[in-house]
Amino acid sequence: MAQLIKLQDFISRYETDIYRYPSQYIRLKKHRWEGIKKQWYNGTLSKVNFSDMPNEFSEYKPNFEEDWLNDNRKSFFSSMKNWFARNKNKDENYYYENEIYSVESQHQAIERHKSLDEVKQDFLDELLRFQIMWASSTIRDKSYVNHSLYYDTSLRYFLQQFPDNFLILYQPIFQIKSAPVELDIVMLTPISTICITLLESQTKEGEVFQVDKGRYWIEGYGEESKKRINPMLTLNRMYKVINGIYEHEHIDMPVKRIVLSRNGYIEQAHAPADTQIIDRRTYKDWHDSMKRMPSPLKHNQLKAAQSLLNYCQSTYVRRSEWEESDDLNQGESNEHLL
Repeated sequence: MAQLIKLQDFISRYETDIYRYPSQYIRLKKHRWEGIKKQWYNGTLSKVNFSDMPNEFSEYKPNFEEDWLNDNRKSFFSSMKNWFARNKNKDENYYYENEIYSVESQHQAIERHKSLDEVKQDFLDELLRFQIMWASSTIRDKSYVNHSLYYDTSLRYFLQQFPDNFLILYQPIFQIKSAPVELDIVMLTPISTICITLLESQTKEGEVFQVDKGRYWIEGYGEESKKRINPMLTLNRMYKVINGIYEHEHIDMPVKRIVLSRNGYIEQAHAPADTQIIDRRTYKDWHDSMKRMPSPLKHNQLKAAQSLLNYCQSTYVRRSEWEESDDLNQGESNEHLL
């Protein structure tokens, strides 16, 4: 399952440490799946519900018997500040390793009578929710997610149909010369960066797209035909943004362009020479080759991802736990004025 390192303009923990989280995600995923699979083979997997597991900060129960009014005149602010400091200095792995079990999921459960393939799909569906959580929050901050994203079939496809070593930026918003620029899908493989525009038939399965150099392509023929915005306009803008960042940051990685239509046919007589056209005829071979890519995560891939994330826009709020911590810290700093 590919990794969602950026989702629209949400804050992502990948942008806080791109060299840590990709490998950590792979480890957590493998550990969790091996445990579920073992239980399934042993016949002990009756129900697995991720929402049963502890959430972030749920371990803390305030100890109001703590002697913060003793003779050493330790202040309330100091005591509370120390609690927050202890929690901030705790190994973050505790929270992150438990997050994979704490994803909100009231409608998903893995039951004993299901086949292993069904169990695996349930697991991937939970991982999708987990990925969205990681792509919209950090320990300190969070973004508000439109719940329709949990049911976005294109997002689900790009995450669930590609391997762990692929990094996805889905509809990211870049800040280029102080102006926001919205892109489609950017996929970082271990060896290249791929700009992808998805072109799906909106009328019927197997529709034909007529390629044109103008502003529109035509979907279908005759009276039922309809205009579609030329995907090359978006694709060329994506290429220009990504390639420009790489040149500025001295990133040595090829940038490719793909128009992807899984359910339609694209007339390739007038297709651009510098763009790969993947339609219903070539999709399976292309997809199989992508899934078979054996390379692990590479340093240059992570370096390229970091350079892109540095230019992405993020909209978020501070978590209430950390707002309280900041207030307490500010309160102590003002104590000497009282």
